[in-house]
Amino acid sequence: MVILVLTTLSAIGPLATDMYIPAFPEVAGELSTSASRMQLTITAFFLGTASGQVVAGPLSDRMGRRAPLLIGIVLCLLASIGCALAPSVEILLVLRVLQGIGGGFGMVLGRAVLIDMTDGPELFRIMNIMQGVGGVAPIVAPLLGGIILVFGQWREIFLVIAAMSLISLLGVLLLIPESLPVSRRHSGGFRTFLRNVRSLLRRRIFVAYMLVNAFSAFALMAYVSASSFVVQEMLGFTSTEYSVSFAINSLGMMTMSLLSARLTRTIHPRKLIRVGLIVVSLASFALLIGSLFLDTPAWIVLPAFFFTVAPQGMIFGNGGALASSQAREFAGTGSAMLGLGFSFSASLAAPLVGIAGTHSSLPMAIAMVVGCLISATFFVLAGRGSSTANPHAGAA
Repeated sequence: MVILVLTTLSAIGPLATDMYIPAFPEVAGELSTSASRMQLTITAFFLGTASGQVVAGPLSDRMGRRAPLLIGIVLCLLASIGCALAPSVEILLVLRVLQGIGGGFGMVLGRAVLIDMTDGPELFRIMNIMQGVGGVAPIVAPLLGGIILVFGQWREIFLVIAAMSLISLLGVLLLIPESLPVSRRHSGGFRTFLRNVRSLLRRRIFVAYMLVNAFSAFALMAYVSASSFVVQEMLGFTSTEYSVSFAINSLGMMTMSLLSARLTRTIHPRKLIRVGLIVVSLASFALLIGSLFLDTPAWIVLPAFFFTVAPQGMIFGNGGALASSQAREFAGTGSAMLGLGFSFSASLAAPLVGIAGTHSSLPMAIAMVVGCLISATFFVLAGRGSSTANPHAGAA
């Protein structure tokens, strides 16, 4: 049950991002704003998430995991209610930042609790399971969002997110113990955090795997930010059809995460990441070719989306575990840095793919290719700096 609650916490971010993506055209119309401003609501959320993780990680290293976790969930709950009542896109942007801060607390501290409680192959296994079960969130989110739009309006979507935040709050109160004993806590404030960050930044393997995940997230968020406009406005799909497509892709990611959890018992995690990066890169290049020369046909777009999303299940869990294994003595700060890299990279992707408006998939395709290539580069660098003595300690 503890793993289930931790997974739910890690799913708050995908829920808050993906559930209302099918409603982008409706929200843009009601609030009289543009597609690029709507995509900024994603950027606002991820900037908030990044800020929340910067605060939550070192704070939890000092005072324990449970109290900051409860604070973050309450903030996310209240901000979600505020989003449902937002009268303008400007207010929605502010509330999305606050929602992101609360979500960032949950994401980073859920991961930190896991690192406190597990080690070695078990860490790889459970982190992949969390990634896989957490994949239920992006599967359910757009489908639920599409269903809500059939019977209601976009504001009800945020009320559902608020209800899910309340469920997470109850789960933490009832099931999550304090995982960081007083003897392992670090005294000090922001200066201590900076000292821990400097220490981690000197660890080549940690930094490399952090950036592998960050730039894979850049490619993934380019898809998340622009896919609704590409599929609905360029290809002519309905919001429900888009939600089904999104769910299929997310199901692929969940399946690959769960498969990866089993395979890490016998196969080095780096080999799984390598396969994932190769497939994602090929799919992104296919989308780029389709955008440049073939007028973005559905027979290229839909398979390319699937093979960009599904293999991420082999990348994020293993990349995060390989990085986390290098930061066990201050897991909160290490988890914050992982989340910060992920969120910052993802927040950059959202406005970039909106440069050409809603009638071109080229910026999205370029962003996906660039993200894949940079992620692959840091993967190679991680391999050059790691030890082969322990197949679960670094890289092969």
